[in-house]
Amino acid sequence: IFYVISLTSALTIHVLGNFNVVGNLVLSWLLFGSHLSGLSYIGIGLTLVGMFMYHNCDLIAGYWHTRLGKGQMKPD
Repeated sequence: IFYVISLTSALTIHVLGNFNVVGNLVLSWLLFGSHLSGLSYIGIGLTLVGMFMYHNCDLIAGYWHTRLGKGQMKPD
């Protein structure tokens, strides 16, 4: 695990851990017919949106930068 953290970051490992929980919930629902409450679906959705936002922060920042009328972002 320490080798994987050295290649990425602790935050990435934490985000992937949250995805693991979502995967367990979905597999439990698909394989065993477990009942998921509305709050479970909201949590799954928020987790997936958070993962998307974490991995695409430059895309989101560029969108809001142009949306606010400040032109294109300059590449670093």
